[in-house]
Parts: sequence; C-alpha cells; structure tokens
Amino acid sequence: MARKETAMTVCVPIKDLKNTATFSKLVESSPDPVIVTRNGRESFAVMTVEELDALRLEAARAQLYRDIDEAEDDFAHGRMTEANESQRRTRERYGL
Repeated sequence: MARKETAMTVCVPIKDLKNTATFSKLVESSPDPVIVTRNGRESFAVMTVEELDALRLEAARAQLYRDIDEAEDDFAHGRMTEANESQRRTRERYGL
C-alpha cells in the first residue's frame, strides 16, 4: 500500500481502500486519523472508533465548560430564577 507520511499524518490514495484488510490495519495502527486523497487532494479522514469516541468526549467536555462559564456569568449578573418559579413557568408553557 503506497502511503505518504508528513508530520505524523498518514495519507493514502483512495485506490488503496480496495485492500480493506491492509487499510484497516493501517487505520488501527496510526496514532492519528488517516487522510485519504483523491486526485492528489485530501478527500476525507478515517479514524478508529476509539479515536472518534475520544473526540466526542472532548467536544462534550468543552461544551460543558462553556455552559458552566455561561451559568456562572448569569449568576454573577443576577440573571437567575428560583427553581420553583422556573418549574412553574415550564409547566405553564407546556400545559403540564
């Protein structure tokens, strides 16, 4: 399987996907996503399920930190509602 490595990134031409077993081993052994090229240009990236899960976890964690920062800012600026009042509004809004 022809491949080109640059700065730890593995790039393979799309024709190499025909040999799925070899390509799968390459993806599993690569510490980073494998970049697949078409006509010499980057077309898409392939990564293991574990890498995808880690990426999703990192994104969820980053979103959680943004939400916490926003909540702390709301609290600091007095933009808050008592839980009972919030619950009442929700029930009223949705007819619960």
